[in-house]
Amino acid sequence: MTPQVGVPFVDWVLSLLNDWGYLIVFGFTIAENLFVVGSFVPGETIVMAAGFVTVKGGLDPWLVFVASVLGTTAGSNISYYFGRRGGRGAIERWGGKVFDDERILAAEEYFYKHGSKTIYLARFAAVFKNFAPAIAGMARMRLAVFELYTVLGAITYTTLMVVLGRVFANNFDRALAIARDITWAGSALLVGLIVAVWWARRRYEAARVARLAEEAEKVAGEVEDAEP
Repeated sequence: MTPQVGVPFVDWVLSLLNDWGYLIVFGFTIAENLFVVGSFVPGETIVMAAGFVTVKGGLDPWLVFVASVLGTTAGSNISYYFGRRGGRGAIERWGGKVFDDERILAAEEYFYKHGSKTIYLARFAAVFKNFAPAIAGMARMRLAVFELYTVLGAITYTTLMVVLGRVFANNFDRALAIARDITWAGSALLVGLIVAVWWARRRYEAARVARLAEEAEKVAGEVEDAEP
């Protein structure tokens, strides 16, 4: 027995979970984390449905967990190396209108200071989860730090999705609704963090410019006083 969501292609994939569940989970979680491509892949739905099948069908929850963590980590690493090898040019070319020179520069500066927490939080953020690893690669975030927070995020994310699928095995629509709320709440939290950092940076820059102007005015006054 497998759940249905009302989308023909997704329902067809879900119908295969009982026989091909681990491979499907692994493949979809890789695709979910690929730069740009992942925006169109219902990875969390597949993982939750696999959790459902661990109750209503023949999948093992631990193997679903392993397949999801491995797929999530692999997909994130592919995006990371895409950003690292391709640099700004690749991000701007394939990211469409979302990324221009100014936004890319701001993203790089942001990741230098806040990359680790962003990699973790992005795992629960709709839209951001497949962009964050590529930007981390472009910003040349340290690989060890990236791997640590990617794996931690993958473990937390997978645990949550599998548990939702199992707990709401008799009401899969409820599991989907909860997951949707979590991902949009994650997006709101991440956007809030980015806006707060941007606002703090603007205030810092404004204060620095004012201080430099004050110092320049002071020097100019001292020069005038020193003239005969």
